[in-house]
Amino acid sequence: MSAAEVTPRRVRMDREERRRQILRVAAALFGERPYSEVSVNDIASEAGIARGLMHHYFGSKRDLYLEVVRMWAAAPLPTPTGAVDADAVVVPEQSWTAAVDGFLGMIAHNPTLWLNSVTVGGTEGDDEVAAILDEAREILADQTLAAIGLGDRATDPVVRAFIRAWGGFVQELTVEWVGRRRIDRERVRAAMIATLPLLIADVLPLLDDPDQR
Repeated sequence: MSAAEVTPRRVRMDREERRRQILRVAAALFGERPYSEVSVNDIASEAGIARGLMHHYFGSKRDLYLEVVRMWAAAPLPTPTGAVDADAVVVPEQSWTAAVDGFLGMIAHNPTLWLNSVTVGGTEGDDEVAAILDEAREILADQTLAAIGLGDRATDPVVRAFIRAWGGFVQELTVEWVGRRRIDRERVRAAMIATLPLLIADVLPLLDDPDQR
């Protein structure tokens, strides 16, 4: 059999289409295996392109991984469909439940990618990776604030600190679920649905108004 017969035929794509294709392939591979076990050759082969073309679009494997993390973190969550009572700080129950279900669905579909993202994907100690993961957490904070009807307070540093602190709790819960398997999805869901509205109703007002302490 000739080399031409065993070499996959490369499909021509425009720049943006090719870039999206490489991202999809990389996301799938990082979702199946830890960061350290995915090579540039693996990605290029699966995408049906030369290794040099992958470098042309994304530079290094780490650069591509960071783009995957950005893309994944930026996936939109459902936002409130009805009016939000800002004075009473009421979380819209249906939209919040939909947001939680959407978030957990993404993790269930890509558990390894999620674990790689929140545990720095085998590149611990890398300041650049840590910075991009911090950026991803900021994006998730924005998504959460929008989902609970507090998007207009996204620039409030106290509110952002509060949401990010709660996000750390959720992160650990999800690692316990898909990583250590000491809790199931339904319990994680119940904890997320119950805790944030409770904290927003009872704790956030104390941070807003110290006189209520």
